Amino acid sequence: MKIVSNYRTFRSRYVVQKRRPEEYFFNKYYAHLIDPFFTKLVYDLRLKPNTVTIISGLLGVGSGISMMFQQLILAGILLQIHHIIDGADGNLARLTNQCTVFGAKLDAYTDRLVRAVVLIGIILATNEPMWIDGLLILTFVIDHLAVQIYILPFIRKYGVIRSKWKQWFLTRGVIPSFDIFTIYFLISLFAIMNELDILIYLLIILKNLDWIYRVWECVKTSIIYRRKKL
Repeated sequence: MKIVSNYRTFRSRYVVQKRRPEEYFFNKYYAHLIDPFFTKLVYDLRLKPNTVTIISGLLGVGSGISMMFQQLILAGILLQIHHIIDGADGNLARLTNQCTVFGAKLDAYTDRLVRAVVLIGIILATNEPMWIDGLLILTFVIDHLAVQIYILPFIRKYGVIRSKWKQWFLTRGVIPSFDIFTIYFLISLFAIMNELDILIYLLIILKNLDWIYRVWECVKTSIIYRRKKL
């Protein structure tokens, strides 16, 4: 189709380099299909990649603050715009050859700030018991520590043997994971539906299952390697 062909041509103009062979579901089939248009916008406005990162961060923080004031529909919309523009800054940096160490760190710290503010916003927007709020925070803290201290170092050193169902997705260019982009989509959806109380329980269950399964993948890989050495 001509529309598809024109889009691919347009996208190749503003997305000059693939991020990686595989991508998270909501990025691959949603955000990264839209962010080339935002990349063109910030490119035409002659904005710097770091400026776009800051704008994206402000939108994300604005989403969390909107939740604190019970402006849930606005919060959901701002979070999705943040998600999409968060891809545009990287596109712009590669397009204009302005990739820097500082820019990468700014993007990483901005992402962490947005996640923290949004999480606090969800807690303040709901009326769940304090122990549920604490469990939600603990879930994300444990997930972060498990990934940074064990999962990523293990994968970098040894690699990981994937399950067949997970490998099926990877061969199709999709990373099967309960990632932050899926979480942002769910937050926006439940915020617009005014059901953040339900969302908290969903996040606790799914995020814990996610990091536990990833730890199990590493443990299973380690066991298989040890058996092969015997």
